[in-house]
Amino acid sequence: MKYLVIFLFTAAAYAQPDVNVLSEFEFENIQINGHTISQIRTANGEKVQMQNLYGTALEYNAYNSGKSKAFNYGNFTIGFSSSSSGSNTTELSNFKITGPSVTIRIDNIQFSVNDNISVLSPLNLAENNGGNYIPGIKGYIIAPCEKCNHFVYIKFSELNQSILEIGYIELT
Repeated sequence: MKYLVIFLFTAAAYAQPDVNVLSEFEFENIQINGHTISQIRTANGEKVQMQNLYGTALEYNAYNSGKSKAFNYGNFTIGFSSSSSGSNTTELSNFKITGPSVTIRIDNIQFSVNDNISVLSPLNLAENNGGNYIPGIKGYIIAPCEKCNHFVYIKFSELNQSILEIGYIELT
């Protein structure tokens, strides 16, 4: 029995993702093409406010009577969704960056997709060993707390050490 308990605690410890914690202020001030997560969050998925931040989207879609909205800027997509069934406002739910024309700034370190992962070394990030990555792909998770339901992720190739994708997820 004692060995079973030790095994369960050990297995649980290895299953936990490695999260790089920033203060709430630092996290909300992560910049995407010069605009902070806080500014994107404040836009609430409103077309005019998003246009003020990033220009006219190549594609805009509203689903479920406007409770979900998606803005596509090519290699940068941003999604908003309603947090409750009765709510008329939408909140930032995700973004995904897949191309090098979009820059990210975390704590004065600027980078983009296709950059060498070494550009992030001043941040001293711990690799996420709890992720379900395909072989050859690794990642980092950055959040304002260890068990937060919203975080930024950075996926990179082990083979050529280049950043493949950067995103944000709000788990509901």
